Amino acid sequence: MSTFIPFSQRRSHVVISRIVALALIIATAFTSQSSFADPGDFGAMPGLWKVVTTPVDHGHPGKSTLVWFCLDEGADPWASFANIAVPAFTPCQRSAQHRGSTALAWTANCGGTPPSNGRGRVDFDSAEHYTASITLQGHGEIVRVEGQRYAACTSPSD
Repeated sequence: MSTFIPFSQRRSHVVISRIVALALIIATAFTSQSSFADPGDFGAMPGLWKVVTTPVDHGHPGKSTLVWFCLDEGADPWASFANIAVPAFTPCQRSAQHRGSTALAWTANCGGTPPSNGRGRVDFDSAEHYTASITLQGHGEIVRVEGQRYAACTSPSD
């Protein structure tokens, strides 16, 4: 034998159950691990990297330099990718560092007369390629970097 439930009560029961279901879906989306980028999972592949660094002076690129380096598994991305030489400026200090799974960003504080401040950024468009730059107030972009992974490192001397 079934009990009779008036239509007005059934309708409110359906609305409440839909609201609860929607709230659960939203809560799951916000707490799901896949919705957050873990900065500890930095997206660069270990291996042999070719890095081309180009100084920029008033919007005009200068002579590029080429460096090869071997990136080990678990290497510190700040030491590996954000150590960018700043031409014509005394060494710059990084502060306000932010790290995501595919990017590094920081504030650059460079000495000199007068001192210059700006921003640096490294962006990975894949696990095997990145671009980077440093921009200083009053100078614009002063250095541009492009890195490409070519192969696995085969020995400690690579």
